[in-house]
Amino acid sequence: MGRVKNMIGTIYGRVRVDSFHGLNKENKAEWNCTCSCGNKFVTLGKSLRVGLTRSCGCLQKEKASEYATKHKGVGTTEYNAYRNAQARCTNPKCDKFSYYGGRGIKFLFNSFQQFFNDIGLKPKGRTLDRIDNNGNYEPGNIRWATKAQQNANKRAPNGRKICT
Repeated sequence: MGRVKNMIGTIYGRVRVDSFHGLNKENKAEWNCTCSCGNKFVTLGKSLRVGLTRSCGCLQKEKASEYATKHKGVGTTEYNAYRNAQARCTNPKCDKFSYYGGRGIKFLFNSFQQFFNDIGLKPKGRTLDRIDNNGNYEPGNIRWATKAQQNANKRAPNGRKICT
């Protein structure tokens, strides 16, 4: 392996290093790993050594779930997105109701916890978006989207989707 430090058998958080995967385009060492939950994945050795990678992603999901249940999410960015989407679809007094509930878009989440389990923590620079712009706010049809994704997912004034 030359200058690459042998990490095989080392454990970092929930991750066990199984074997050397190879060098990536930037000539950085990548390793085949197994998480304590059983998932196998490849990651950079440096990410393991400095603590950026501590699991396959299962740890983040657990932390996110704890975060969502603490105070039932009230006051979080994710909770605000949940309540705003709900209002757009269900409250005729909402200024955007005509574009959502007024045209038949339904809000089909039974709780903030269900919403949060489907979408997770909001990444920086993203906003709530429906994947199918004519579909409902429901499990599997929402995402945290970039501005470019949002712009490509608009409908034209005549109700048809704008193609870009």
